[in-house]
Amino acid sequence: MKIAIVIPNTTMTDAAMAERRAFLVANAAPDVELVLWRNDEGPASIEMEAERDEAGIEILRNLKARDLSDIDAVIPWCAADPGLLALRQALSVPVVGPLSAACHAASLAGERFGLVMPAGSRKLNRLRIESYGFGDKLTSVRQVNTPVLELRADLDRTLVRLAEEANAAEAEGADSIVLGCMALFGLAPRIATSIPVIDPALAALNMATAMVRLGLSNPVRN
Repeated sequence: MKIAIVIPNTTMTDAAMAERRAFLVANAAPDVELVLWRNDEGPASIEMEAERDEAGIEILRNLKARDLSDIDAVIPWCAADPGLLALRQALSVPVVGPLSAACHAASLAGERFGLVMPAGSRKLNRLRIESYGFGDKLTSVRQVNTPVLELRADLDRTLVRLAEEANAAEAEGADSIVLGCMALFGLAPRIATSIPVIDPALAALNMATAMVRLGLSNPVRN
């Protein structure tokens, strides 16, 4: 099985891509091969809807320029799920949005969940989750108020802020937390909270793997 992961952040270094690939490989099934491709054009990070839309277009262009005959599934590396419907319409293999996958996982982990994200629009992220059918399960959308590109610059501070917001979401009735950014990959087990924290990177990887094994796809044709 071969899964392609498309990095929309045009300024992500080769070293940062290698770090993300190593994390995914360590958590993938033995028969899963991973390839990471970076967009040549588009935003440096995704904080606003305009950047999300631009990234989605560039992900689609990136994939259309490649031979995908040996690709079994695709994951856009962003928890805003850029280009998700367009990619599903254009490709015949499963396309798994990390936020969508994480919301599905949270719906299995408990009754209600909170979203904790770096910065950006709480309203638009709530609307996105509502469009996936999980509006009645979402307790709140909370922010650590740190730009995406700065989240891993001071991991101790980021972990403290994530714990604060996760515990506040629990107090509001959440029994699990969805992390709303792929820059937070690998941090879920280190967040000091008593409820499950769902890493969107792992949710997408495992959802894509499961869909391929089940022979499922999700193209939007009409």
